[in-house]
Amino acid sequence: MSEYTKTALVLGAGGFIGSHMVKQLRSEGYWVRGVDLKYPEFSGTEANEFIQGDLRDRSFVRRCIRTTGVNGGFYAQIVDKFLSPFDEIYQFAADMGGAGFVFTGENDADIMHNSVSINLNVLEEQHLLNLDKDVNKTKIFYSGSACMYPEHNQLDPDNPDCREESAYPANPDSEYGWEKLFSERLYFAYNRNHGIPVRVARYHNIFGPEGTWDGGREKAPAAICRKVASSRSRVEQSRCGEMAYKLVPSCSLTNALKQLED
Repeated sequence: MSEYTKTALVLGAGGFIGSHMVKQLRSEGYWVRGVDLKYPEFSGTEANEFIQGDLRDRSFVRRCIRTTGVNGGFYAQIVDKFLSPFDEIYQFAADMGGAGFVFTGENDADIMHNSVSINLNVLEEQHLLNLDKDVNKTKIFYSGSACMYPEHNQLDPDNPDCREESAYPANPDSEYGWEKLFSERLYFAYNRNHGIPVRVARYHNIFGPEGTWDGGREKAPAAICRKVASSRSRVEQSRCGEMAYKLVPSCSLTNALKQLED
């Protein structure tokens, strides 16, 4: 009998949240395959099998979502009839970063093209796999963002509005927010039309150990800590004002996501 309870595929497993999710799943007895363009930055991956590759490549995604179970088998030459879907998929992979990357407007085309391509590939390939195997057991979690809410929802620091019904009429303050809104609608469309079980959560700022802290893609808490630690006088802060932000520890997030998927 296997020592593992279930199989899980974590896309974006080399990133901050994805690498923490791998650890959470492993602690609960899962066999985990991680996929990303890069390995985790500050420590080794805890995934049972880690695959480096580009999820914008549909043929690569087709291979990633198939498994022999707890034996992995990504690099082995295995006849397709012996491959099966994962129990759960966690989709964190995206072209994103902090305010210095998302809100300048200089990266909008890449953000929208790259992230939408990944989500289309994941959903369509999972749909085709379900048809081929005549099964529909794989639960997919998609990591959304509070950036999809209208800009005016975030302007009152004493009353940030995150009610579900407040998302429409839509008016995100960035193309990143528009992409996140479109992609969550995409997941729900595949749920309605093809019965794929999906879950979506909208994040605020997530912080914790092993988060990116420089290079332009870091989030506000890490950027402020870096500036304070390295400054000898004054600290410069971008996008100063009275916008409302919620900060969520990474450990609280992964626990909550697992409960949502269950």
